[in-house]
Amino acid sequence: MSVAVQVADYSRLPASWADALPRTLDLDSLYAVVDALYSARPGAVSPLRRTDVFRAFHLTPLASVRVVILGQDPYPDPAHAHGLAFSMPSVGRVGRPQSLGKIFGSLRRDLNLSPLSNDLSPWADRGVLLLNAALTHRIGAKTPDTSMWEDFTRAVLELVAAKSDRVAWLLWGEFAVDLADSVQVSNTRHRRFENAHPRASRANRPLLGQDPPFTKASMFLGTNPLLDWSN
Repeated sequence: MSVAVQVADYSRLPASWADALPRTLDLDSLYAVVDALYSARPGAVSPLRRTDVFRAFHLTPLASVRVVILGQDPYPDPAHAHGLAFSMPSVGRVGRPQSLGKIFGSLRRDLNLSPLSNDLSPWADRGVLLLNAALTHRIGAKTPDTSMWEDFTRAVLELVAAKSDRVAWLLWGEFAVDLADSVQVSNTRHRRFENAHPRASRANRPLLGQDPPFTKASMFLGTNPLLDWSN
């Protein structure tokens, strides 16, 4: 007898985030736009499943955020994306995106970790908010979905930036640095760790492989035990 596998529904924000966002942000209208996007482009939106769009917020409640890692938008292959920045729901190196491979290379140098799984959900469960600035990507579109998500993303980042607890911001590339600047993330309560984007081979900022941020972020947070970066 076959057993039906229940797929978690992350198509809406959990209350822990929705209730904290400003009321001027019309979430119902945003949901309607996303629903229409998936209806109009079946199979041509990343992540592939509408129910994955807000996964990051379900796995990492606002009160639990200890680290922020910012991406730009979901992987262009819908099957590679599942609602967490840089994460991929699979095991092994076959098909692993270059950026994720570079992140894992940095982990090896920093902590001697060699992850097999490409799924970063364990990080999210431990308080690492894996946030893309745009939560959707239209396959073949001439323009990214960033503008559609701009107000939402800013409101989310402002909430995190206002937290009184320590938060480590791992900012990879100019896009992530500019986003953090836009909500005035400082090194007063929080700490910024800036690197080049994982895909970069040369940049004005230290490459992930040259200056890994994982141990430094854990030391800043000062938790005992230190944040577990395995997955």
